[in-house]
Amino acid sequence: MTDAVLFWLLAEVIGLLALPAARALFGRLPGGGLAFSRPLGLLLAVYPAWLLASVHLVGYGRATVFVGLGLLAAVLLGWSLPRLQPLLQAGALRAALRTTPVRLWLAGELIFTIGFFGWALVRSYSPDVWQTEKPMDMAFVNSVNRAEWFPPHDPWLSGASLNYYYYGHYLVAFVVRATGIDPVSGFNLGLALFFALTLATLFALASALYLAASRVGAPRRSPVAVGVAGVVVTVLLGNVAGGVQYLQHPGQTGLYDWWSPSRVIPGTANEFPVFSFLLGDLHAHVLAVPFTLLAIALALRLALCGPQLKLNLRAGVELLLAALAVGVLYPLNSLDFPVAGALVLGGLALWATKRGITGRVRMRAAVWFAIWGAAGVLLYLPFWTHFSPAVHGLGIVGEHQPFRLFARDELLVYGLFLWAIAAAYLHRAARVPFKYLAWGSVAATCLLVLLASRHYAGLALLLALAAFAAYMAFDPGRSQPYRFVWLLVAAGLGAIAIGEVVYLRDFFAGTSSYRFNTVFKFGYHAWFLLALAATCIAFWSRAWMGRRTRFLWLSGLVALVALSLAYPVLGAYSRSRGFASSPSLDGERWLAQRDPGDRAAITWLRSLKGSPTVLETVGSDFDFEGRGRISAYTGLPTVIQWPGHEVQWGHDPGRRAKDVRKIYRTTDIQTARSLLKRYGVRYVVVGGLERRDYPPASLAKFARLGRRSFRSGGTVVYGIDPR
Repeated sequence: MTDAVLFWLLAEVIGLLALPAARALFGRLPGGGLAFSRPLGLLLAVYPAWLLASVHLVGYGRATVFVGLGLLAAVLLGWSLPRLQPLLQAGALRAALRTTPVRLWLAGELIFTIGFFGWALVRSYSPDVWQTEKPMDMAFVNSVNRAEWFPPHDPWLSGASLNYYYYGHYLVAFVVRATGIDPVSGFNLGLALFFALTLATLFALASALYLAASRVGAPRRSPVAVGVAGVVVTVLLGNVAGGVQYLQHPGQTGLYDWWSPSRVIPGTANEFPVFSFLLGDLHAHVLAVPFTLLAIALALRLALCGPQLKLNLRAGVELLLAALAVGVLYPLNSLDFPVAGALVLGGLALWATKRGITGRVRMRAAVWFAIWGAAGVLLYLPFWTHFSPAVHGLGIVGEHQPFRLFARDELLVYGLFLWAIAAAYLHRAARVPFKYLAWGSVAATCLLVLLASRHYAGLALLLALAAFAAYMAFDPGRSQPYRFVWLLVAAGLGAIAIGEVVYLRDFFAGTSSYRFNTVFKFGYHAWFLLALAATCIAFWSRAWMGRRTRFLWLSGLVALVALSLAYPVLGAYSRSRGFASSPSLDGERWLAQRDPGDRAAITWLRSLKGSPTVLETVGSDFDFEGRGRISAYTGLPTVIQWPGHEVQWGHDPGRRAKDVRKIYRTTDIQTARSLLKRYGVRYVVVGGLERRDYPPASLAKFARLGRRSFRSGGTVVYGIDPR
């Protein structure tokens, strides 16, 4: 519990210190934008230490961790002192607390706190940092905190640096180091932290969008209620597939398959937020979510107010903060960066195309965008120069599902949002003269029938809907909030369409899952974009929908919400095995129960200075029994682990796996010594897994090759003489 309070307290301090920055970047948004302070503050806090270590000026350590926090504190002090005097006057503070910006900020604080401690509790019933890609994420967090310079070393390929978008793991490692807590507890608290960041940022975004809409004719609703609805719809609900599964197998609560709703479209992944957080991987696409939402908030602010085009300090600060907030997406989850850039460009284009904006102003806005984009790259240039994406161009998707299967799968994943958004399409269709609507429907049906024979009907319908949404977004005769909602719809449908047209040539190219990452990552973007648009439309539709039509539409919406509620309830119950175990945040609990000697050895190895290479038995990717546990839990580099993942990251493992097995298996001292020297091994672990994989006669040689540095139970760590 103390660890959780420390994590929360640091996040609170960072959020408070960054209030001036949030005001500077998002102050012109309806609602004041103060609730965006925490993710923005986290970026500001971590950046100095990362930059200094990346350009090899000052090594990364606990002292540099507090440099960013100190700078934030200095900025807050300078900003707040002139503003404190007016608040000390009688009644001024009470009046300030009643303003919309402060009320929204306080609501965001409450949502963050409930989200953090709530998800920490959920996570405590399945805390094991093992299986799926948790060992990889744990290894990255520990590798970052062992590093003096960036990029950090690759913990699973000794001698190599980490060729991965590691910045999200750095964010978690930064908080772990600042609080000084155990990294295996920090892993689970990091997941709770990003869950809460996602909730609070989404709340701020949804409430700001609807506040803007309410100023141009949308029915007045409490922005807090709309923000909470956005949080529930986007993050806390599952997809329709999760509810359908329960209807097919009612009463089997304990046997509910919480995994399958994330694998609806064959050969792909179709994750959604509550699945990601239940799964518990600290993966890049999850860690990037709060900052992708920041990018959408920036796009909204530009659509409503445009950029600061004056040449003054305020405009410069705004531009740099915007560049920092969106530029981080490349080292966080590289594919998010161009998507966010396109959304920001879309928001800027909405403002530039509204009536009254002159050509000269548009030109200056284009220059602003170019400078902003360049600044976003320059701020993170050290990462750009070291990172080599393991993607080799684009391929064309040549196979498509029949329309019936395509429609079924898309509705199972996005059905709730599509139903809500259909209200906006019906609203526009109702304004078209009936004869044009009838003939258009006949023509569209005939076209879809013709395309169905080649399985292009689904893609054609998707592109048509996206094109119409884009047309509505760029209609200058509409209000800016209305246009922005349509921009979200166009971008969301476009993100789905991308995976039906092209795919990234990555590790999966040439397999049946060749578009796995393309559909997965663009589909993840589509979820957030469509969910945000659906939330706003659900409230706004009351202004244009008749009572009878709205009753029928709301009935369908309620049914879909009920289906979507099945997953978070049953999924959490099944994932935690009925909440039967005692709660704990100890990610090594499984290892302590299975092999306490290994855990003791890991604790000892963590105390070593530097990053000496350690040897442990090698396993395949996603090794179920725990091979790779030493490097994952210490961050120390090992000769090789998860060779398939190393290939995905652009590395060639070569003979390493064979050589590791040879070192353990051979009884020839000279052969083992030669290979240990080749890979610079300083410590060899002989634990339960090594004894299971290799005969005692082979393992006995390590006592002659080095000294016994540590022993606990059946686990021995041998120190190897580097000579």
